[in-house]
Order: sequence, then C-alpha cells, then structure tokens
Amino acid sequence: MPGKGMTPKEAAEALIAAMPTGVSESHLEEYGIDATAERAQVFTRELLFLNLFWIFAAIEAHIPSKYRPLISELVLHAVETGWGTTYPVGPAAWTAFLTEWNERRQRYERLVKEGVSSLALSAEVGLGLEEQRAVGEEDRRQVLTLLIDSVPVDTYGQLLEDVG
Repeated sequence: MPGKGMTPKEAAEALIAAMPTGVSESHLEEYGIDATAERAQVFTRELLFLNLFWIFAAIEAHIPSKYRPLISELVLHAVETGWGTTYPVGPAAWTAFLTEWNERRQRYERLVKEGVSSLALSAEVGLGLEEQRAVGEEDRRQVLTLLIDSVPVDTYGQLLEDVG
C-alpha cells in the first residue's frame, strides 16, 4: 500500500479534496472576466480537464505502478459522482467529457514531453477558451491568472511525494 499509512482510497480523496470544484459567475467576476452561467460552465469543464491532467501526472510520478489504476479509477469515480452538482458543467454528458478528456490528456502529455511548462500549458488552455469564444483576447491576462490560481499543480505532487 502507499506509504505513510495512506491507502489508495485516501490518496484519491486527498487529490480530489485539493482540486477546485468549479467556477461560479462571481468567481469569474473576481478576475475581471465578464460572467455568465454558460461561461462559468465552460471554465469549469476546462479546469476539470487541466486539473485531471496534473492529478494523473502526479499519480504517474509518485504512485507505485500497481496502485495507479485504482487511484486513477477512484479519482474519476469521484468526479463522475459529482458531475453536474459538485462540478457544475451544465448540459455536458459525462461520457462526452471522458472522450474529450482522453483527447486532451494525450495532447497535454505530448506538449509536456516537448518541454512545455505548466504555465505554458495554462496559456494553451486560455487560447482554447478564446477559440471557443468563451472569452475575448482582451481577457487573456485575467484568464491565465484564474487558470494558474485554480490548478494547484505543486499541491498534487506534494500530496503524493512520499507515497510508495
């Protein structure tokens, strides 16, 4: 089992507890981004993609291979359980999210292997939000700040650093 007395379930719970659950309209406004319910849902979905990517990267880096599938499954199950409530994504279907998540994960992995930093990956997500017309180019700085603040990359690694 993982070290420090942490079970795979406890490791998954710690990761989920560290992950932001969603973006509200008021949260967007705090960053100076014009807010609508639809825009908040788009941001929530994009943050889920990005947070899950970094969570899975932390699992890959810090968890013994025999526990990775279980912890990954527990993390995804927790997100699915909170789908639409804890994670207010609007009308998006879980199965469609998983399909897109797998595509994003592969793209993000490729970018990281090419040497892209976590900051540059957040900027990439911000550009994607512009392409979706969820925000305008004039919001680029605020979007990047929100993404950086809402994706605790270092925390995920620290939670699992001594596991295994």
